[in-house]
Amino acid sequence: MSTMFAALDDLLRFDPGERGIGALHATATYDTPPVEAAARTLQEVATAGNAVLLTTGFPIPPDWQPETDGPPGTVVLARALQALGAQPVIVAEPRVEAPIDAAAEVCGLATLPFEPIPPDATTTATSEALLDRYEPGAVIAIERPGETADRTYRSMTGTDITAHVAQMDPLFALAREREIPTIAVGDGGNEIGMGRIRSTVEAKLEHGEQIAATTAVDHLVVAGVSNWGAYGIVAALEHLTGQARLHDPSTERELLAACCAAGCVDGRAGVAEPWVDGLSTAMHEHVVGLFGELSGHERTETES
Repeated sequence: MSTMFAALDDLLRFDPGERGIGALHATATYDTPPVEAAARTLQEVATAGNAVLLTTGFPIPPDWQPETDGPPGTVVLARALQALGAQPVIVAEPRVEAPIDAAAEVCGLATLPFEPIPPDATTTATSEALLDRYEPGAVIAIERPGETADRTYRSMTGTDITAHVAQMDPLFALAREREIPTIAVGDGGNEIGMGRIRSTVEAKLEHGEQIAATTAVDHLVVAGVSNWGAYGIVAALEHLTGQARLHDPSTERELLAACCAAGCVDGRAGVAEPWVDGLSTAMHEHVVGLFGELSGHERTETES
């Protein structure tokens, strides 16, 4: 195992929010760190010039706006994939489009293709249509609600959020049937991808049996914050390609502020502040800086 990948794997276990990530991370980590396996898969996909479908957006009561965890990581990863030759497309509810656009502007992207999927869409048919249209090389979920055993969607405390979620689980099930690589990033046990470690979620987390997601993926990256998992994949891509693709701490601050201005809220407090999972902006800047130190690349203003 590369020292770089091992260091990234260690950083992803950082759990300042005390959410019990350690048990989930340990179960999801095999001989090859998931962040490395995901990055190697995406490097191949990007080199081939394939489309990549990415989905994010976790609705937070009472107004059901998307949380700040997910859109920043999705856009940073999409930017890296685009620079490497892939064609990223974001798939989510209409309310997620404004934060995605805001984050894309901060990252210097003119636009990112966006496929709006309303919560009441016929999801299996929609998923088949998306796969037929784009023929993606990979499908990725970053902090995306996953269906539970009773076919509902739940917050970490067990709140039923089903009415506000477009079901994306069929997209991943169909992709796996078609042997399209699937990747997911999560931090709570209730996201797409966590089906891979469902028994651990049920046994180790509060409300685990109620909230555990059932949809599995090929590569599951577990992190203390899902944005960090996406950044870890980008840092791993940097290591593989030798090209700086991660943003710097000041850009992280801009990303969080832009997403909040576009409608995102903190997932714990439910307010439009540039926090993620109740952790301050300064904390996220610090972690981004650590990822940058690990990757060893100096960042210019253009790259950030």
